[in-house]
Amino acid sequence: MKKLSLRSLIPNLFTFISLTLGLTALKFAIEGKWEICVSLVVFASFLDNIDGKIARLLKSNSNFGIELDSLSDLISFGVTPALIVYLWSKSMMIDGVWAMVIFYAICSSSRLAKFNISSLENSSSKNMKFFFGISTPAAAGLSLLPMMLNFRFNLDFYLVEDFLRYYLLIPSILMISNIPTFSMKGIKFDKKVTPFIIILLASFLSLLLTDFWLAIIILISVYFASIPLAFYDFKRS
Repeated sequence: MKKLSLRSLIPNLFTFISLTLGLTALKFAIEGKWEICVSLVVFASFLDNIDGKIARLLKSNSNFGIELDSLSDLISFGVTPALIVYLWSKSMMIDGVWAMVIFYAICSSSRLAKFNISSLENSSSKNMKFFFGISTPAAAGLSLLPMMLNFRFNLDFYLVEDFLRYYLLIPSILMISNIPTFSMKGIKFDKKVTPFIIILLASFLSLLLTDFWLAIIILISVYFASIPLAFYDFKRS
C-alpha cells in the first residue's frame, strides 16, 4: 500500500463508485423499484469498464487494483443481479430461485478467481484478444435481460414460472465455460473504419439518451451475437 501513489488510486475511485452502485441497486430491489435497481447495475458495469482503461492510460496498474476490482465485481455483478432476479420472482410469488442464486454466486466467484490467476500470468498476444467464458458484467446483463425486455416491451413470456426459476443457469454456465469471447484490450480497428465507428458510437449514445432500455438491450444482444464470431476467430488464429 505504501507504494501506491495518488495517481494509482484514481482508477480505484471508479471501482468504489461501481461497488456503491451495485449495493444501492440491492436497496432499490428490496423496495421493489425494479427499473432503478437494474439501471444502477448497468451504470456500475460501465464504470467497471472505465476503471481498467483509466489505469492503463495513467500507467497505474497494480495488483491492489486487480484484487479490488474483482472483489467489487463479485458484489456488483456476482451477487446483486442474482438477488434482484430472486426478489423480482418473489414479488410474483415464484419460489425455487434461491438455489440458482447460490449457483450463480459460486460460478461468478470461480470466474473471478480464474481471471485473477490469468491476469497475473504472462499472456500471449493470442490470449490478449480473447477472454474465456463471459465476464461477470456480461453475465449480469444477461441475467437482467428478461427484466429489461419486460420494461421496454412488456412481454409476459418472461414472467413464466419455470423460465424464471432456471434462467440463471445460462449466465452461470457461460461464466465458467471456456468459450472464447472478444476482449476489448485486444481489439484493434483499422483507420479506414474509424469514421464508421465514431458514427456508430454517436448513434448509440443518441439512442441511449432517448430510449435507454432499447439501447442496453441492443448492446447486450450484439455482445452475445459476437460470441460465435469470437469462437471462429479463435479457432482460425
